[in-house]
Amino acid sequence: MKILRITTLLDFGGQEKQYISFTEKPELLNHEYIFAAIGHGGNAEKILLERGFEVYILDQKVSVRNLKNISKLYRLIKETKPDIVHTAAAEANFLGVIAAKLAGVKVIIAEEIGIPNHSSIAKKMFRYTYTFADKVIGVSNSVKEYLVSAGEIPERKGVVLYNPVSIPDRTAKIHRDYFNIIFVGRLEKVKNVEMLIRAFSQIDSQNTHLTIVGDGTEKDQLLHLTQQLNLRHKITFTGFSSSPADFLSNADLFVLPSFSEGFGIAAVEAMMLKVPTLCSNVGGIPEFISDSENGWLFNPHDEKKLVILLNEILSMDPSELNEVAIKGYMSVIEKFTIEKYIQNLESLYNEFA
Repeated sequence: MKILRITTLLDFGGQEKQYISFTEKPELLNHEYIFAAIGHGGNAEKILLERGFEVYILDQKVSVRNLKNISKLYRLIKETKPDIVHTAAAEANFLGVIAAKLAGVKVIIAEEIGIPNHSSIAKKMFRYTYTFADKVIGVSNSVKEYLVSAGEIPERKGVVLYNPVSIPDRTAKIHRDYFNIIFVGRLEKVKNVEMLIRAFSQIDSQNTHLTIVGDGTEKDQLLHLTQQLNLRHKITFTGFSSSPADFLSNADLFVLPSFSEGFGIAAVEAMMLKVPTLCSNVGGIPEFISDSENGWLFNPHDEKKLVILLNEILSMDPSELNEVAIKGYMSVIEKFTIEKYIQNLESLYNEFA
């Protein structure tokens, strides 16, 4: 079968990471795959092309209001003649599902990559759109449950497929005389990095450092906050990195304080590198982290609790920290493999063969 996978962008991000992991071992794939982005390409586009996949970049404004994209996707679908159209991310789901239906595609699959914050109007809009989809994938049980409870899909139409996560390559750890806390992710409000910085400013230990790996619209504001709190010597902003494992390999603790996470790939990557992990208790994260067993969970709106947890972790014996890290590693290393994802996804496709 020929599958056209449509998303919003093919640059950097969680969905792009999914595609990169998915195509890491092309010899495992049993179908023909084509990738397309409504907006711009970039890093993921380059990798997919290098691996021999056909890629289309429409380079259009990504918005559900930009309805001309339906006609552009319609023409792309007619040109590529896929057996299945598989869309992912809100705008691609809305525009791509409608375009696929108009183009007469026999099988349409949509995928929600996060927990939507839909208005009542948006809920009605997606409820109607998803009537044209044969299945709607949620990247965690939490995402699927939201879609069902919000009335956007019936229970029978939803399916859970956890993201594949490539096992990161560990680099040699550099000896440091301080405790190194790492955040990896987009610097956007939803990632709640401001609270992490404020909590970091209140911890008891002085022998600590916070490394923030990523870029985004909040960067300047976060740099200003760091200066205000007189923490420039204690916090490093690395900017975007295409190899976050280089930083995670040198982490003593990974922290993900997001307000919302559909899945939490960065947390799984840290756990695969045997890094103790502290995350907000949102979205799909509690589906692979059990609090105080293989990591720690906290309410992303509770700054005081985060400070308390950081102090408790910093006071732990290294052997205790390592025990949590090993449990974290054991809980994810076999659960989110590329092989398992491909098997589950292609089994879903094969239901419609």
